[in-house]
Amino acid sequence: MDRSHALLQSVLSGLAAGTDPDVLLRDAVAGALAASRADDGCILSVGAGTCTPLAVAGHLGANALETGAAAVKGARSVRRRDPDSGLITAAEPLQAGQAVIGALVVTGPADRLDSAALPLFAAAAAALVKRHSAAVPEALPELLASLAVVARDLDASAMSARILDAARDLFGVDCSLCALSGDGPVRVSQFRGIDAERMARASRQPGFRALVTGSDVRVDGPDDPVVACLSPLDHVAVGLPLAAGGRLLGRLVLLLPEAPGPAGRAVLERFAGQVAVCLLAAELHRAIKDQEHRLASVAHSVGQPVVMVDDNGSLVEVNGAAAQAFHLAGGFERGQPVVGRLGHADIERMLTSGREGTSEVVLGSGEAHVYRATVRRVRGADGRVTGRVLVLDDVTTARQTDALKADFVAVIGHELRTPITVMKGYLKTLLRRGDSLTPERRLQALTAVDTNVTRLERLIEDLLFVSAIEQRSTQLDVRPVDLCDLLRGQAGGRVTVVVPDDAVQADVDEDRLGQVIRHLLDNALEHSEGEVVVRLSEGEGTVQVAVEDSGPGIFSGDIAHLFSRFHQLDSSSTRSHGGLGIGLYICRRIIEAMSGRIWCESRLGVGSRFIFTVPAAVVKAPIA
Repeated sequence: MDRSHALLQSVLSGLAAGTDPDVLLRDAVAGALAASRADDGCILSVGAGTCTPLAVAGHLGANALETGAAAVKGARSVRRRDPDSGLITAAEPLQAGQAVIGALVVTGPADRLDSAALPLFAAAAAALVKRHSAAVPEALPELLASLAVVARDLDASAMSARILDAARDLFGVDCSLCALSGDGPVRVSQFRGIDAERMARASRQPGFRALVTGSDVRVDGPDDPVVACLSPLDHVAVGLPLAAGGRLLGRLVLLLPEAPGPAGRAVLERFAGQVAVCLLAAELHRAIKDQEHRLASVAHSVGQPVVMVDDNGSLVEVNGAAAQAFHLAGGFERGQPVVGRLGHADIERMLTSGREGTSEVVLGSGEAHVYRATVRRVRGADGRVTGRVLVLDDVTTARQTDALKADFVAVIGHELRTPITVMKGYLKTLLRRGDSLTPERRLQALTAVDTNVTRLERLIEDLLFVSAIEQRSTQLDVRPVDLCDLLRGQAGGRVTVVVPDDAVQADVDEDRLGQVIRHLLDNALEHSEGEVVVRLSEGEGTVQVAVEDSGPGIFSGDIAHLFSRFHQLDSSSTRSHGGLGIGLYICRRIIEAMSGRIWCESRLGVGSRFIFTVPAAVVKAPIA
């Protein structure tokens, strides 16, 4: 909380507690100077047609008196420039009901003066001037003591009960009620010495609303139907308006044995006026708290880390995500300088430099995250900068994806260039001296072109399939397929197939499953020199296929990433094996689309097993 807010709360609390008005006037001027960033200020009181200074901070010039007088005369805000010094003087009228009783005046440089907060301080100053100029009753010590109890804290609901307690202690009132209006409908917040049944009967009387909503002092005799319902004794009801700051905040109704005389009535009115000031202080305090809570709620509702600082570089708000990211204590950090608290010099510099901007930063000592840090100025209604806000967007995944895509582009360029280079060479040979080639050499050239065209076709098919997977536009033709027949067709060369003698059926897309088996066999043959074994076995409701090789094996730390998109164990430009790094990713997505599972088991120096399971075909009972 900045100094202006702290001084305003001090004035409101002191106003409610009956603190010396002269002290509070000085605090009000100091708070207005801090809020408006002015150099000089004063509070003027109207008396005998002239404006008299009650509190002055700095230099009180003729322009200040003239501007204050103009605000009083016109009952409106006034802002003037001094032609000699160029300074701006702003004045806010102090109103008590319909009357203007003074003015709050501040002076400062044109590029710095901000008068947006003056009405708030003027409302408090009006109550102070009214109290300062009022006649002091004989029962002042008892009155101040009672008001101190009423203003023990600035909670309006609890204050209503203490108001009735004070009325009982000061005036011996046994039966009373307090009705508050605030910004909504009138409601009876507290009542004493009146049982609930009598209160309910009275509230149903036609005249009850007039008793609790009037703006004037009202005395109703015991013959009034509402009074008769409220008290079984021959009491009179004295209705006192609770008005402060030009607003009617509610009504205080006291049931007395007899109507008060002029002196007693004056004391009752004075008590009601001071109680109203307490209620206004509570309302202003609640408004400040609500504004702070709304600001905090907005910050804490954002998932990204958010840090707010004031114009002096002190922490105003730290949401939960930011507290975790910077290892802060959340709300306990408010008011602390941001420098040295975040543990990141670049971010602290962004928050204190006064400039807006965006930069990428890295946070975290273990698993580091990349954030896009954006700092923006926070401006008031008048455009003045009141602080800065930092928002961090986690772009770690995006940066990892960018790096992955860059690697993929490099790989695909290499993979496409190889077959194109081979085909280009053979085609040039056929074009230049095809007629002179022997049939064997011509067949060799055409076979090489055909093989590399097939390789390109497979690369393109894989890329198109990955694109279809990402766009969720793949279609599967799932039906019962005999996997024994499908696998036997893969036997030959270094590939051995081990399957049961009887048919083993699974609910799969035959073409897509063949694509999976082709990828797994290509990997095994490419990364090993010995025999590759394909084994088929049946489980409970599933069919399992394993492709085993005796290659160098895979490091355990790499196994978790094998089935990721574009992942390669060796992504360098000099890797010994080709490929786009999408074969195993395609295998995983196809198997998962068929409600199956795929994984790898491997030991360095021993070999690898790639295993997948798919649902066994449901055997339908023959129709009898």
